[in-house]
Amino acid sequence: MANGYVVLCDPFEFANRFSVPPECDSESDPDPLFSATYASDSDLIKSLLPKLPPREADVIELYYLKKKRQADIAELFNCTQAAISYRLTRGVQRLKFIVSIPTVTEEDLRRDLSCIFDTIDVDILVGMWATTCQSEVAGKLELTQGRVRHRFFKAVEALKKAASNDEKYKPYEKIFTSISSKKFNILRSVSLPQWEHKGIDCCI
Repeated sequence: MANGYVVLCDPFEFANRFSVPPECDSESDPDPLFSATYASDSDLIKSLLPKLPPREADVIELYYLKKKRQADIAELFNCTQAAISYRLTRGVQRLKFIVSIPTVTEEDLRRDLSCIFDTIDVDILVGMWATTCQSEVAGKLELTQGRVRHRFFKAVEALKKAASNDEKYKPYEKIFTSISSKKFNILRSVSLPQWEHKGIDCCI
């Protein structure tokens, strides 16, 4: 070998060039922006966990609060890392929606909305606030999904007009406009039967 072309190097340092640090495995943060904005606020995340499906809340807690790796969480729940990644992604979507809308109670909704809506419309709006799911609301109220959808959108338009005249209705307008803008089912638990045999619940 010709002199001048050999660069002496510590063998351990050379080997490290080709190794992958433990934290740089195949996992990726489901939402870096969410992590940068909210993940350090453990109190906020803890306060929102009860609003998530139980198993999803467990996964969010383990990943964001306990700082566990997805692979370790998957082993704990006897499922694939892909399943955990999906749960995290879905959970973060729900959390982002929850923090984006004003905080109100069912009592607030029923008291204020009953001033401008019939009882059936108030029930529909309260149901949509709680579940964001038209079919679930229709089932509880024994209505067709089409009727729930029609009355919901009509109520959203009425809320926009009410909010333009009275500040009291602005939070409600924001909540229901957000739901009607491609956020249907964001709070609904979705069953994935193919995961039932994994030893975990099927609520995602």
